[in-house]
Amino acid sequence: MTFKVIIVGGGPVGLYMAHAFERANIDYVILEQQDTVLNISGQLLFTWPQTVRLFDQIGLLADLEKVALGIHHKKRLFGDNGQVTTTSNFWDAMQDNHGYPFLPLLRSELVRILYAHLKGRESNIRVNSRVTDIRPHATGVHVHLADGSLITGSIVVGADGVHSRTRQIMDSLAAQHALNPARLANKPMVSTFYGIFGRASNLDLGIEPEVFFESRGGGGEPGGAVVQCLATKEIVQFVTLKPLPGGPTAERGPRYSEEEMDEYAASLADVAVCPSVKFGDVWAKVEKKSTRMLNQEEGFLDSWFFDRIVLVGDAVHKSTSVNGLGMTCGLHSGAVLANELHSLLFSEQHEKGEEDKEPSTEELEGAFKRYQEDRKTEVKPIWNGGHAMIREVVKKGWVSWFWDRFVLPWCDMETFAKGLLVSVLLVRQGQILRFVPFEGRGGRVPWARKVVV
Repeated sequence: MTFKVIIVGGGPVGLYMAHAFERANIDYVILEQQDTVLNISGQLLFTWPQTVRLFDQIGLLADLEKVALGIHHKKRLFGDNGQVTTTSNFWDAMQDNHGYPFLPLLRSELVRILYAHLKGRESNIRVNSRVTDIRPHATGVHVHLADGSLITGSIVVGADGVHSRTRQIMDSLAAQHALNPARLANKPMVSTFYGIFGRASNLDLGIEPEVFFESRGGGGEPGGAVVQCLATKEIVQFVTLKPLPGGPTAERGPRYSEEEMDEYAASLADVAVCPSVKFGDVWAKVEKKSTRMLNQEEGFLDSWFFDRIVLVGDAVHKSTSVNGLGMTCGLHSGAVLANELHSLLFSEQHEKGEEDKEPSTEELEGAFKRYQEDRKTEVKPIWNGGHAMIREVVKKGWVSWFWDRFVLPWCDMETFAKGLLVSVLLVRQGQILRFVPFEGRGGRVPWARKVVV
């Protein structure tokens, strides 16, 4: 079979899908616009147990556990005075429930490991490949690059993030097809919050290691802010979020300067990140080289595919980082899409001797539609929860104070019955590659999806 997938974007979701296609015996190429898929990003990614299970299925668990930060407890506190309102061992409870731990991972380390284990890392990844146009036709797609090159394949998978060029081109094609120019004006991703991802030395700060601190509602501005951090004895990883001063915008965020980062940090200097340390103390120890300030977009698309183009991850469902579920949603969407393509390409008719018959555009759109419907059902409630959560945790005022001080400690989903609600409603529903033999680990709460051998 000559079927070939063109993956646009060499981030975690694009690389994971490449691993899935290798195991499905589906040809692929990754187009990455940067000069390398590797980077020094200091962003910390929370890898939930259902996603650790996906990585275990493709043989990466041992390497990921070596580089993950330790995490055992979670403490929420008031940003204005550092008073702790709730303490839980949510992370350990999840491991007991499912057999897999939470793995806080630096994005750079995750990408490095995904890349190192990919068989086609030298032959199937093309860097410095900026997509300028995509032209579907009856039997495939032509992808045009900025350097004049032409890449041919059967379908395009847009895993190129929140500012997806693939999505822009897809919307343009769909608008032309439906004679609906209004679709071209649609800007589905809107920024309401902005903040800093970074890390600092913890040698002098003394922030308690392996505890996830969430400081809520601090800052002198009416909108408030949230600061989340996790430390080892040597370093502390942190992220901040507060409302954009000019209100929501659908325009792409600027590249913030070091001076603008310093000004932003100064506005949070007196916010407590843990009971004995303020954000100003953390900023004084920050590693500027690996620290980034950016707008955090939110958006959820209605249409995830058109013709032979399909989108995955942040290109179609993007939340802020506050609930730590962005990458998990993207990777599980990737798994569902890989399952649908494998089922289509290796279905019963192909087993009867039609291996060289390529699926039609209509058949591919049927697979894309099943993928879209499956994932919309699962991702939209998570997206809605994240949308509400960020607006709650930055709030200031007596209502938010009363909720955090007196109500949340008694009705916290994360602590109820050792996290049973979160386990049953979210974690156990994790996807799996149906075509890769795998048993994996288990715990008190059984997995809803298993590989049928």
